[in-house]
Parts: sequence; C-alpha cells; structure tokens
Amino acid sequence: MAGEFSDLRGERTRVIRQREIRAVRFFIVPMSSVTASSDLTPDDVDRASRRDAKHYERINGTLKAKALGFWELFIAVRIAEQLNRRFYPHEGAASVEVTVYCFDRPDHGRKPDVVFLKSSRFAGGQIPGGDVRVVPDLVAEVLSPANSGKELEEKLDEYSAVGVPLVWIVNPDGRTIRVYRNDGTTKLFRAQDVIENEPLLPGFRMIVADVFPPPTA
Repeated sequence: MAGEFSDLRGERTRVIRQREIRAVRFFIVPMSSVTASSDLTPDDVDRASRRDAKHYERINGTLKAKALGFWELFIAVRIAEQLNRRFYPHEGAASVEVTVYCFDRPDHGRKPDVVFLKSSRFAGGQIPGGDVRVVPDLVAEVLSPANSGKELEEKLDEYSAVGVPLVWIVNPDGRTIRVYRNDGTTKLFRAQDVIENEPLLPGFRMIVADVFPPPTA
C-alpha cells in the first residue's frame, strides 16, 4: 500500500511539474517578449495578447510583441475606413490588427496593421470571424520608432513570397505611403498625392494626407 501511494504521489508530482514548466514557458514570462513552443495555437496567441494588453505576432513559434501605439493604430483605422467606404459590404472588407496565417510554416503568423480582402476570398461569402488563413489582397504596415530596417525587410520578403498583391508601408513621420506591387514595381505617395487607378483596387481613390493626423506646428 505504501509503495502504491508513493507511486501515485510521484506521478502527481511529475504531472504538476510538467504544468509548471509549461506555465513558465508561456504564461509567466517577461512582458517585452514571449518565447513559446511551436505547439501554441492561434487561440493561445489571442489569449496572450488580451492578457498582456499587447499585440503579439507568432514568429517561427515565438510570440513577439509588436510595437503599436495610439498614433499608429489611429492611422491604420483611417486606412481601413477608406477601403471600407469604397468596397464594403459588396466587394470587400478591411480590418486592423488581424493575425494572418498564410505562410509556409504553421507556427508563423503576422499581424499587419491593416488587412484587406475582396469578398470573393471570403469562405461562404462571410467576413472571417477570426484569423485570416488566405493570402490578403492588401496589407499595410504603419512604421513606428521601434521598427528596424531588418524587420521591415523580413516582412516585405514574406509578403512577396506568398504573393500578397499590394503592400503599403506607411510612414507617419514623413506622411508618406510607399506602395509595393507583386509585379515588382513600387511608388512613393506623399501627403499631397492621391492613390487611385490601382488595377487591384478598382474605383478606389484616397488622398494620402487624409489618413494622417494634422501636422504639428
């Protein structure tokens, strides 16, 4: 009897220890970055984002906090509004801070500041209720002081590799939007310019300055 009790206690200790290890690896972590095993699910990413009030991306199985402040999110929302004004509800829809799993690795998901999808891409014609699992028609990334050149290059390479037709890199300080197209061409739009006549965005017209807060004196 004593031996059986000892075995049960040993098994309980082992199970508890495993749970503690998982908690240390995922739930009890520094706020600045989160290292997690590759078996994390998209729901785990969402829970971590809500718990820490951070915007996490899942980069090669690792949760990485994405720097995004009021300023950057305001601009992202303005861009989504402009796209929705033209395309929603019949031709497409845009949203902000949606995780996209369209890469060649199941443990890798980006969270562009803006994601736009044409209605023909919606399963059953319905706007996705959770993460996006198809290649978006357009993504926009709003630069912040925390962005590095290396990080931006990695994102552009990844979006290009999976065939995202349009990528917008939005520079709040310069009040510019640089458009990258999947045919290899790029164009810089300044505040006074108008983005229009894009074959992939028929009928869309947007004055670049309209998505930025008024310049400070």
